[in-house]
Amino acid sequence: MPRPFSKIRSAAIDGRALNPIFRKLQLKQLHDALSDKAAEIQEAIATDTGHTRAEVQIEYWLALRQLSQAHAALDPKKALHDEYAVSRGESASQREAVGIVVIHPAKHAFFSCLMSALVPALASGNCVVVETEQSLLRTPPLVLDLIAHALDQDIFDTAPAPISEADLGHPHVRVLQNGSDDAAPRLAHRLVSDPEARVVAVVERDADLDLAARELVRARFALRGRSPYAPDVVLVNEWVKREFLEAALRHAVRVGGPGGGGGGGGGEKTGLRMGLGPQGPVADAVKKERGVSVLSWSAAGAVVDVEDRKSPLLQRKVQESCLLVHAVTSIDDAIDFSQGNRRLGAAYVFTKPSAAKYICQFLDSPMSFVNHVPTSLLFLTMAPSNTPVDPISYAPYSEETFTRPKAQFASPSAQETVLAGLLLQQQGASEQLAALVHESTAKLPVFKRSKVALTHFFNQGILTGGLLLLSTMLGVTGVCTYYGFGLVRSRLLHGL
Repeated sequence: MPRPFSKIRSAAIDGRALNPIFRKLQLKQLHDALSDKAAEIQEAIATDTGHTRAEVQIEYWLALRQLSQAHAALDPKKALHDEYAVSRGESASQREAVGIVVIHPAKHAFFSCLMSALVPALASGNCVVVETEQSLLRTPPLVLDLIAHALDQDIFDTAPAPISEADLGHPHVRVLQNGSDDAAPRLAHRLVSDPEARVVAVVERDADLDLAARELVRARFALRGRSPYAPDVVLVNEWVKREFLEAALRHAVRVGGPGGGGGGGGGEKTGLRMGLGPQGPVADAVKKERGVSVLSWSAAGAVVDVEDRKSPLLQRKVQESCLLVHAVTSIDDAIDFSQGNRRLGAAYVFTKPSAAKYICQFLDSPMSFVNHVPTSLLFLTMAPSNTPVDPISYAPYSEETFTRPKAQFASPSAQETVLAGLLLQQQGASEQLAALVHESTAKLPVFKRSKVALTHFFNQGILTGGLLLLSTMLGVTGVCTYYGFGLVRSRLLHGL
């Protein structure tokens, strides 16, 4: 019986996808196939997910934009020039494709999440296998069938069952966008996303509350609340909690349309009997939890004020359109509360830049966004740990992710030439070696700190507190001096 994926393995061994012209043609064919079936793909996404028309079109645009950008960035002439660098006597820090990339696509935005890994994998010269599950959804079979017909049959395949190391028999990278079920160590060839990583938003008292409410409601309610990058809890300063909730209610009503406002506060669950609203374990817990005020409940989503800090709702990963809000007393209180047993997936910070610097510095989060929530991020999988995201597109993978170093050095550096000569030199080397030792032991220059004190966020707080204390002391001293002088003067006059 032949081993599975023999064509993929042979193509990876032969380096069939390494040719830059071949790669550019494959990306063009794939873009043509997916753009020709734009209406069918969008209809399938809408049917499977129930997302709005705008959400479906944004997901489709993001997926094909990755293709068009990769196609434009691929320069066959430059790639060929770099390939022959050594033949011209030039060194080159090149990289080569790993060989095979196995992708387990995320489910909340299947098309864009799949393309976020597929495109850089193909563009970097790899063969690709997509591991799918049997389901009644229309989007996966439609998209994967279009991809299979567009690409060379030797560089792309699908697998309805788990793939073992022996099945591949070649160096590879596994992209696990739905996390990993086993307890195996996270090896270099496994890019594991953590869809359960919590996302926290911090709203300080000096924030633009309407902006914060608009961004967070939009992020939480988008894609029916299923994005792993939607905020799981909003930590708002207790001094502005009421104003923030009022703003959140206004934006929730705008998203939900007429009748979006739900029953009031005080822990009451009025309005939940309508049957409309978020569906899932968090929504069910909201209906039963004590110390919870449901402020808005509609088909678009819910705004919930969680008053009890010990509530398990505040520690859960939310996958429904429930915006959970909790009050904190200070910046440090918000930071301390957000620290858990695992690192955050992301953080959204709404405040002035000076305070944002402090919050972003001490939140245990791989990335923080100040006064905004990127829309593109909501359509992507959670970035794997220790993998930097693109600062513009926020893509969790790049071509470099699916390559390995293959540097080529055509000639020694000036330093290596000198050191090699010292090892070979029979006479006079002692003086030159002594000079090297003297150079290495030379004292480093003293760093001179600026005499001008930098007034950062907490420096400003200390200065403000000091000025208030000083002004109070001066005021008290002035009053005491005035009345003391009058008392002494009156006694002197009576004595005379």
